[in-house]
Amino acid sequence: MRTRRVVVAGGGLAAVRVTEFLRRRGFDGAVVVLGDEPHLPYDRPPLSKDVLTGKSRPQDVTFKDGQAFADLDVELRTGCAVLGLDPVRGVVETVAGRVPYDDLVVCTGARPRPVPWQTPPEGVLVLRTVDDAVAIRAELERRPTVVVAGAGFVGAEVASSARALGLDVTVVEVQPTPLARAVGPLVAAAFVSMHRANGTDLRCGVAVAEVLGRERVEAVRLTDGSVLPCDLLVAGLGVVPNVEWLAGSGLRVDDGVVCDGQLCAGPSNVHAAGDVARWTDPRTGRSARGQQWMVAVEQARHVANRLTGGAPAPFTTGRYFWTHQYGHHFQFAGDAGAREVRVLCGALEADEFVVGYGDGGRLVGVLAKNRSAAFVRAKTAMDRGVAWDDVHATVLG
Repeated sequence: MRTRRVVVAGGGLAAVRVTEFLRRRGFDGAVVVLGDEPHLPYDRPPLSKDVLTGKSRPQDVTFKDGQAFADLDVELRTGCAVLGLDPVRGVVETVAGRVPYDDLVVCTGARPRPVPWQTPPEGVLVLRTVDDAVAIRAELERRPTVVVAGAGFVGAEVASSARALGLDVTVVEVQPTPLARAVGPLVAAAFVSMHRANGTDLRCGVAVAEVLGRERVEAVRLTDGSVLPCDLLVAGLGVVPNVEWLAGSGLRVDDGVVCDGQLCAGPSNVHAAGDVARWTDPRTGRSARGQQWMVAVEQARHVANRLTGGAPAPFTTGRYFWTHQYGHHFQFAGDAGAREVRVLCGALEADEFVVGYGDGGRLVGVLAKNRSAAFVRAKTAMDRGVAWDDVHATVLG
C-alpha cells in the first residue's frame, strides 16, 4: 500500500530528473508531475542551436515519450499550470483543480525577463520554450536581418545559429565585453573576436533604447543614437524565476525560492530544485540560483536522496556549463573570478585552447575550446586540489 505522494511542480529538466532519481532509489509511492506547457518535457539547450538551424525537430528534444513516464509509474499532467500553494493543507492549486501532496518539489523554473520597450505585434521574440524556438525558426526561414539584444549564452547561440543560416546578424550588448562575469575579461575578449571573425556585427557598451515599426519591427535605435534596420529582434535579457504562484504560501521568496542547505524551502516536506531554487553554497557562502543544466541535475539528485531517507548533507556542486557557438565547443568548470588566469595550451585566437584560473595557489577553474580530453584532465585535477604550479603538466600530460 502506498503511503506517500510526491508532487513535482514544473515540467523541466529538474522535474524529470527528480522522478528518475526517486525511482532509482527505490521510492514506490505515487509521483505526479505538473507541467504548465502542453508538450512532453524537453531539453532546452538544443533549442538555440539545432532546433533553430533545422537540424532537429521540436519532437527530437523531448526527454522521453509518454510511455516512458508510464513505465516509470509517473503521472505526467501536461498543460497543468500551478496557481497557488497551501502548505498547511498540503495542496497545490492548479488550473485543473487541487492536487494534494505529502512531499512537494518546486521546479517551476524561470521565464525570459520582460523587454523594456514598446514593441510592434510582430518580429520581436524571446527564446525559452520549444514554442519560442518554433516561432524564431519560422522567422529565420523568411531570411530576415537579425538583431539580438544581449550577448549572454542564449543570445550568442541564437546569433551563431542565424549566421550558420547565412543571415546578417548584429548583437547588441550593454556590457563592455560579453560573458565577462562568466569567463573573465581575458577569455571574454576571445569571444568578441570570435563573433566578429564569423561575420557577426557585435556592438558592446550600448543597448536597445527603442524598437521602431508599427505592425512589425523595422529597426532598433540604440542608446548611442545609431539605428539598426532589422526584420527580427530576439531579446536575450536574462530570466526571472517563476515564483508568483507562491504568493501567500508562507514560503520565502527572494529572486527565487529561498532554501536552506538541504534545498528545503521552509516546511520540511517542501523542497526546490532547478532555476527557481536559491540556496547558500557552503563552499562560498554566497546565495545564488544555479541556472545551469548540471546544477539542476545535481539538485534533483540531492532532493530525491533526501526524500528517500538519504543522510542529511548540505547541497554543494561545482559550477559547470558548456556552449556551442560558430562550430566551436566550449566547456567551463569552477570559478572565473580567480586572481590569476593562464593559457595552459593553445592560444586564445586559435581554434583550440585551455585556460586555467588560479587562486590561493590552487587551480580553481578551467575553460576549454574544442579540447574535451584536456578539459576532463584539468577538471579532475582541479577537483583533487592540484597546485597552480603543477597545472601545465596535468593538462599536457
